[in-house]
Amino acid sequence: MGYSALAQVAPLLTNLALTPYLIHHLGLDRFGVWSLILVLLTTLTVLDGGVGASLQRFFACHGARGDPEGTGRLVIGSMTVFVGLGALISGIGLAVAPTAVDLLDLPSHLRGEAEELFLYLGPLVTAAMGSNAATALLQAHGRFRSLAGVSLGSCAAYGAAVVLLVGPGGSLGTLAAVSVGRYLLLLVCGLCVGARHVRLRRPLLPDADARREFFGYALRMQLSGLTVFLNGQIDAFVIAALLPVRYVGIYAAGYQAATALRSLPLYAFPPIFTRMTVVYARRGLAGAVEEFHAVEARWLPVVLTYGAVTTATVAFAVQVWLGTDLALSGVVAAVLMAGYAAQVAFTGIRTAFVRATGRPGLETRYCWFATVVNLALTVPLTLQFGVVGVVLATAIGYTAGAVRFVFLCRRLADLREARLPKRWATATALGVITGVVGELPILNAGWHGLLPLTLAGLPVLAALACAAMVVAGGQLRRLRIGV
Repeated sequence: MGYSALAQVAPLLTNLALTPYLIHHLGLDRFGVWSLILVLLTTLTVLDGGVGASLQRFFACHGARGDPEGTGRLVIGSMTVFVGLGALISGIGLAVAPTAVDLLDLPSHLRGEAEELFLYLGPLVTAAMGSNAATALLQAHGRFRSLAGVSLGSCAAYGAAVVLLVGPGGSLGTLAAVSVGRYLLLLVCGLCVGARHVRLRRPLLPDADARREFFGYALRMQLSGLTVFLNGQIDAFVIAALLPVRYVGIYAAGYQAATALRSLPLYAFPPIFTRMTVVYARRGLAGAVEEFHAVEARWLPVVLTYGAVTTATVAFAVQVWLGTDLALSGVVAAVLMAGYAAQVAFTGIRTAFVRATGRPGLETRYCWFATVVNLALTVPLTLQFGVVGVVLATAIGYTAGAVRFVFLCRRLADLREARLPKRWATATALGVITGVVGELPILNAGWHGLLPLTLAGLPVLAALACAAMVVAGGQLRRLRIGV
């Protein structure tokens, strides 16, 4: 889990470090355009037919059966799909770029650069999807230390290239080209490291039965992935349609902060998912249920406490990071984080369970429930509260969907929620107070940037440590009474 976290935290820290640099050198309007392109990239990467989201499970199944030929066919097949999708997106981008730019509220001097960025979408999507496949290959075979090294190397190269090539008033086209290079570096290095798990033999593509099984699973994953766009990425398009483009940048900064904090507990997901898939392949549904309850008992109290503390402190941290002029980004981050905390706590291990056992349709059902709630609330809340209303609708939708998923999984295999420790509420309240009190002097000092942001993380760590000590103290006391 540590190496998995390191692999995933590297791009997170890279983006955190580069965001103030890019805002300063590009300007908020140009950064807003770049943020919108990144939203498009994320959306198109998700809408790949569910192929990317399904690869880790099937790579893990082939690994558990000792089938490197099957892994090789899956690698070739997925890359073929990604190249085809990239070519299609390139053609569409070339055709619709002028019309798409006309629909956005852009300053006139940015229109040419915005059209140029649309032409980069195809290569960006192909390289990003390919890098995800290489990542899934290493995750499925437990190569988390190697993945961490590859991720760190590609992020370091990307960061250096941005600093060297994107200066004051820098070109967005140059930034897009550097991003393509980052994904290609991760793809090539990842496949080289994972080559010993792959064997290429004719036929090079999966047979009809394997394709049918894979795409049946992938279709259900795609339906779930579509809700990622509707619940999260569409917010940026709503803001771009109703507000000046600079509000996309304000939203993007808050979204990035909330997503980064949401991701920290999920760094444990790849090894948990790989393990649960192997357990299911070897011991069946009963073994997977037993594994779920063992992991959920540790997951739920930790993630709920973490979510409460980070929700209370993220608005301060964003202002320390970007300055008080972007305080609205901090509010966006706090509202989103509240919804994310509920979602991750109650759906994280359940998602691993339904994917590992070949039942991703349940994940699809809860995701669409959350999406319907979100979309029903988006317009009225946006008209009432502006950019904050957009993310408030998202947070409410995620929370409602998480509750729905709990009941669906209970009916499937009698999956039960873990009981929270007796001192959990007291410990969490103490953690929230400690975190907020610790953030205030750092904010009032007036420092901004990545290093002050790192300093702002110390009160959060102290808050979580205090909460852990309170819970551990209660457990130790009960143990002594029992003895």
